Amino acid sequence: MIIDCDTHILPRDSYARIDGPLAALAPRFTVDADGFINGTEFPGAPRPVPGATPLPSPGSGCRYPGMYPGPERAKFFAEQGIDRELVLPQFSAMLFSYLVDAPLATAMAHSYNLSILDAMKAEPDRIIGAALVALQDVDGAIAEIEWAHANGFKAIAIDKVYPVAAHPFSETLGSHRELWPFFARAAQLKMPLMMHSIQHGHRLSNLMFFQSDGLELFAPTEGHLSLVSLVTSGLLDDIPDLRFVYTEAGTAFIRPLVEKLDAALEKAPVNYDDEDASARFHRRIAPGTERSSAGKRLTAADVYEVKNRKPASHYFRTNLFFTIETEEPGFAEAVEFLGASQFLFATDYPHDDPGGRMKMKDVQLLRDLPGMPEASKDMIRSGNAIALLGLDS
Repeated sequence: MIIDCDTHILPRDSYARIDGPLAALAPRFTVDADGFINGTEFPGAPRPVPGATPLPSPGSGCRYPGMYPGPERAKFFAEQGIDRELVLPQFSAMLFSYLVDAPLATAMAHSYNLSILDAMKAEPDRIIGAALVALQDVDGAIAEIEWAHANGFKAIAIDKVYPVAAHPFSETLGSHRELWPFFARAAQLKMPLMMHSIQHGHRLSNLMFFQSDGLELFAPTEGHLSLVSLVTSGLLDDIPDLRFVYTEAGTAFIRPLVEKLDAALEKAPVNYDDEDASARFHRRIAPGTERSSAGKRLTAADVYEVKNRKPASHYFRTNLFFTIETEEPGFAEAVEFLGASQFLFATDYPHDDPGGRMKMKDVQLLRDLPGMPEASKDMIRSGNAIALLGLDS
């Protein structure tokens, strides 16, 4: 069995179920003579954030008939030998972000989820639903995942980062403490959170400061910063049963990132830019040794001293999962380092961006990959998804 854990879908009636005054503010799709969505209008769009660069609608893959629910989509997966698919929104066309006014965003998410529920009912043995939620409305998001869980959805779709209106740089998910009750409820419902870039509101991979002279080569991406915040904020200490899936980002970054975090949390690097040469960060602080100028720290020691009770690698091997890019040269090494249990098969169908260009070959590439045990390949194909999503085997 093969379960594809990163595919995109665009129901034409995504926002047809928004009622009342909000209906006039919802996005509207324009459709050409062949039935393809070729544009969108959004009367209720949030005010643009200066410096941000959202992608235009409808986005990559919208000229594939399989972007839309129906037989063409099922045909692709049958031809590839893929038995089931977890569907995520076509985020560019959805015009959805955490910058939309909360009532409208909550209505948009629920209308989309109703469309996905129709697709799940039409193909119950094939389609796995991931519910869209508006995190700017925490109570509404909790109510939405409770509804989704009761209706058979198995996961939750969220942005990798938290865009804000105050500046063009997204903020990290772990740093938004108001979201923690939502995360706690997701853990209670055993619904993993699929972290995917939502291409509206903000569209930055690295901070703009680094977008010249090749400096982005060593600068962390916003998505990586947000991923690490789930560990360093103490979120996964407080909610140890919480599970995140970091999608469509490759795997080569994992080992160097985890090894750097483990080393920094165990033995703090020295801050040579500060006159007192104190450490920038401590995992454990000896009583009486903390000084206010140490490392130009913004958070008091007694706040973060109790966090990260285990090495960062523990959280990566327990709470964090990753969809694969089968063509990536370091894929097998990443699996060997972190363990096959943390990886999920994905094609990114029907996108033509870097993550989706190999969609016609992903099954074959994994099958023919040298140096990886067959047991590990079987875990990646379906075993991990069955366990993580609570599916019948």
